[in-house]
Amino acid sequence: MTSKAGRRRFKKTERLRTFRQTQWKKRGEERGERFRSAVAALFALVFGVVLTGYCGLMLAGAVGLSGTAGRLHVDSCAVVRTYNNKPTTECHGQLLSPGGRLIDTDAVIEADARIGSTIAVRDQPLTGLETLGFRAIAGWAALTVMGLFVLAFAIVTALTLCGWGAAATAGSRYGAALGVAAGAGGLVYFLAVLYEHVFQP
Repeated sequence: MTSKAGRRRFKKTERLRTFRQTQWKKRGEERGERFRSAVAALFALVFGVVLTGYCGLMLAGAVGLSGTAGRLHVDSCAVVRTYNNKPTTECHGQLLSPGGRLIDTDAVIEADARIGSTIAVRDQPLTGLETLGFRAIAGWAALTVMGLFVLAFAIVTALTLCGWGAAATAGSRYGAALGVAAGAGGLVYFLAVLYEHVFQP
């Protein structure tokens, strides 16, 4: 009887130890998952703020709310390599004020423009010359909405980590709407680029 009781106590102890080890492992995995989610949310928050702020500033310039307006008469264009070896089109020409006054005889802008054309530009305080027009507005608007989408993802993740499931569910709906809007803006930008290259002389 004593031997049987001892075996039962031993088995019970083993089951309890196994159960505790399983619980500890499960809690460790949960803590690791929460840590990874927190890091992802923090990264998305920082990236979203930077992307939204920068693209919002460029969008403000594209619609004429910031920077100095001007017109660039394109004399030449060439494909050059940037600091990270990425090819981009760089155009040179004369920069004129809206009144026609010559500002710069060799202004430079990164744009896919036609030689001999005159394009509307704005001199932005942080980035220099940027193109205007519907194409620029559509592109920067799409990127701004994309930044808001990333911010929404970060906020939803943070709400989920804090245990506010209902708020996270509501926020995910707004995030999905922003994602659809960003995709639609990207499509409009693509169509604007296609129109400029195919239909404009």
